[in-house]
Amino acid sequence: MDFKSLEVENAYRVLAPRPAIIVTTMNFKGEVNAAPFSFTMPVSTKPPLVAFASVPSHHTYKNVEETGEFVVNIPNEAILEKLWITGEKFPYGVSEIEKADLTQIKSSKVSPPKIGECIAHIECKVHEIIELGDHKLVVGEVVYVDTDSKALKDGLLDVENVKPVLHLGGVNFVVGDHLRKVE
Repeated sequence: MDFKSLEVENAYRVLAPRPAIIVTTMNFKGEVNAAPFSFTMPVSTKPPLVAFASVPSHHTYKNVEETGEFVVNIPNEAILEKLWITGEKFPYGVSEIEKADLTQIKSSKVSPPKIGECIAHIECKVHEIIELGDHKLVVGEVVYVDTDSKALKDGLLDVENVKPVLHLGGVNFVVGDHLRKVE
C-alpha cells in the first residue's frame, strides 16, 4: 500500500461510514427540534447508554441541556432526503419534522416525540454531558426502545430489508443493504 498523510483535523473522515440518526428534542415551551447526526455510538450495555456529539450552539444541544431528554431515531433509505431537510438551518421554534414532511408520534417514556417513518427509536434521559473540544458529548441512558416489526432478523438489524443509512461525509451516504459475514 502507498499511504498518504491526512490533516489530523480530518481523522473523522476515515472513521466512516457512520450510522446516521435523527435526534429529536423538545424545549420547556414544547417546541420540537429534529436534527441529523453521525457522530454517534453506543457506549455501555449496563446501564444501556448511547451518545452523540453536538456543537453547543445547536438547538438540539440547547434543548437537551434544558430538559435532559432526547430520542435517537434510526432512519432508512426511504427517508434519506427528509433526513437531509432536518439538517437545514431553520429559526428556533420552526419544526424540522413538519418541514421534512415527517410524522411526529408520542414517545413512551420521554417528552420529545419519535419520528414515525424511522425504523427504530431509542428514548433517552441525559446521563452525562462531557465537553470535548468544539463539541459536547451527550450521553443518554436508554429508557425505552422500539423497532419496526420487520427491522430485526435473528436479533440483529436486518440491513438487507430495512436499508439503514450510513453517513460517509457531506452529502455522501451509504445505504447498508449488503450483509457480509466474516468466517
